[in-house]
Parts: sequence; structure tokens; C-alpha cells
Amino acid sequence: MEKISLAMWGFKITKKKVLTIVIVLILAGTGVRSFMGKTENNIAKTAPNIVCVKATVAENVIEQAIISYKASLEASEEGIVSGKVSGKVVQMMFENGQYVTQGDPLIKLDDQEIRNNIASSQAQLKASESQLVSSQTGLQKMQLNVEDAERSYDRKKELFDAGAISKVELESAETTLRNAKIDLETEKANIDTAKANLTTAQIDLNNLTDSLANTTITAPITGILDEKSVSLGQYANMGVVLAKVKAISPIYAVIEVDQNDISSLQVGQSAKVTVGSNVVKDYDGIIKSIEASADTTSRVFKCKVEVTNLDQALKPGIYAKVDIVSDQTSEVIAVPTDALSGNPGNYTVFVIDQGVARKRIVIIGQISKGLVEIKDGVKNGDSVIITNVNTLQDGDAVSVVKE
Repeated sequence: MEKISLAMWGFKITKKKVLTIVIVLILAGTGVRSFMGKTENNIAKTAPNIVCVKATVAENVIEQAIISYKASLEASEEGIVSGKVSGKVVQMMFENGQYVTQGDPLIKLDDQEIRNNIASSQAQLKASESQLVSSQTGLQKMQLNVEDAERSYDRKKELFDAGAISKVELESAETTLRNAKIDLETEKANIDTAKANLTTAQIDLNNLTDSLANTTITAPITGILDEKSVSLGQYANMGVVLAKVKAISPIYAVIEVDQNDISSLQVGQSAKVTVGSNVVKDYDGIIKSIEASADTTSRVFKCKVEVTNLDQALKPGIYAKVDIVSDQTSEVIAVPTDALSGNPGNYTVFVIDQGVARKRIVIIGQISKGLVEIKDGVKNGDSVIITNVNTLQDGDAVSVVKE
């Protein structure tokens, strides 16, 4: 019995030990797993997030110097709309901004008085024509009278020389001849007067006819109507400016050039004209003219850059920027425009520094043919990222992918 009890006691001790060992092993296993889990998490957290990017090397490029100017657009030609006669405006046929062709009717003036004067002038012309015809008929009669008087005088002169008639009869024939000649000269003068009256009447009628035509005021040139200053019913005096027609195809971008820069410009030189702020549009232009003398106050020269403006989208008064390429060249650092991120005035690029993307604030210059000039922030030889620039963060690990 004692052996059995001892045996059972021994069993109990062994079972308790086993249970204790199992618990210890479970706890040890849990700890190991927990430790391993924490280790894996720490490894996961410290492992870098590598971003695949494409990059290019910032290099010096040769660039022609570009001089930029503020400009204002002006019409290439300006025509004044005004009347050659005075009159009341009875019809308006245009509005500001309307495109017109030279000769198009714009304003109609009251022409009733002129029409009445034309009727009187036509009557006067007919009277002058009748007077001329009458004087010409009278001249023919006077010429015949002179011829008859000369023949009569010649006969009586022969008779007087033969002693057949008295001196009184000869003198009477001489007086008749003299009077006939006076009447002939008078009729010739009447004809000259009739011709002059006829010419005057014809001129008056022509002037009135022109005045009638001028009661319709037409466009002086082809272009856009502007600066309208007349209304229906207004009395328009002769010569008063009623509107302007501005030719805008081509159109001029007028710039002011400092005296120090004027030597670098010449007529025929190419230029780039840029308009708009939200929607920017570029136009090709050439320098059309350069003033011979500078403004006495500002010491600047006005230059006109001609733009064809075939679609007439450009209007006088619009502000623009004119870039003129000079003969001078310089070396600048340039990168693809795809490298830029940010907003105007706050541009940035990412450069690769030992496998890490570093954001740099840059100052840009001219943009041309997919390249942007970097004035500050990038140096020659820097590796500049050109993809994923809007999602990269400063400090991201990167891997360069070749094309």
C-alpha cells in the first residue's frame, strides 16, 4: 500500500510538472511569435518605398537672347467717318464693332433740299442752253447783215466814185455797215455770255449731284467701326468726326524701346506676340517700323510690330507681350518642362541625391520647344526627375527607369 501510495504520489508530481512545462512552453511560444511579429513590423516600417521614375541631366544649352516688351495693339490704318455736306441724320446703317468694306453706306442725311436745288439748277441749265441756241441763231443773222451791208457799201462806193450818187448816200451805206459789224460783235459777246452761263449752270448741277451723293456717308477704308458719335435725328455738320474705321488685318503691336536697346532692333526682324492671361495665344510678327527719333521726355523709341491677324481675333487696345530674338547668345541651364511642378511664381523640381528625391524651388526663364530655362535652383549636371513629379514627396527613395 505504501508503494502504491508512493507511486500515485509520484504520478501526481509528474502530472503537475508536465502541466507547468506545457504552460511555460505555450507562453514561450507566444512570446516568440510576438517578438517575431514585432520584428517583422519594424522591418516593414523601416523598409523604404521606392518610386520608379525617369530622369534627365540638366545641361547648359546655347540660347539666343530674347528681349521682352509690354505692348498695346493698334490699328494699322484709321479712317475718319465724316460728311462732305451738312444735314440731318435720317438713317443709321452701322454699329460699333461692325466689319465694313470701303464704300459701304453707313449714314444717310436728309436730301430733300438738295433735290429741290437740283430741280432749279436743271431748269437754269435748260434756260442757259436755250439762250446759247438763240444767241448762235442771232450771230448767224448778224453775219448775214454784215455781208449784205458790205456788198451795199461796195456798190455805192463804185457809184460815188463814178459820180452817180451823192456823198450822203455813200455815208449812209458806210453807217449801215458799221452798225452791222457792231451788232455782230455784240452777238458774239452774247454767245460768250450764254456759254459762260451754261458752264456755270452745268457746274452747279454737277455740284448739287455730288452733294446728293454725299448725303450717303460711306466707309473710307475696310475695317472695324469704332468710336461712334452720332445718332438718328442729329444734325451732322460737314467735316465733324462721326465714327472711325480701323483696319486690323494686319494689326500693330506697339512697343517702346529704350535707347540702349534700339541698336539691337531692325526693320524686318522677327518677333513673337503673346496675348491673353487665362488662355494664352502666340502670334508671329515682324518689326514694321522704328521711329527715327526718341521721345524727348522718356527717351524711348516707338516700334511697330506687324501681325497678319487674318482671323481678326486681335483688336485695338488689347495689351500684349512682344518677344524679340536678338543676335546675342548666352549659355543657360535647361530641363524638360515635364520636370516642373507647382504654380507660376512657385515652381519646383525634384533632383536625385544619392537615390533620394529632393524638392528644389526654382526660378524659371524662357520656355521654348519643350524646354524651360532654369535661372536658379538647379546646376549643370544635376539629375532631374521628369515623371511622377506631382505625386513625389521630398525624401522619397527613387529608382531611375531607363527609356
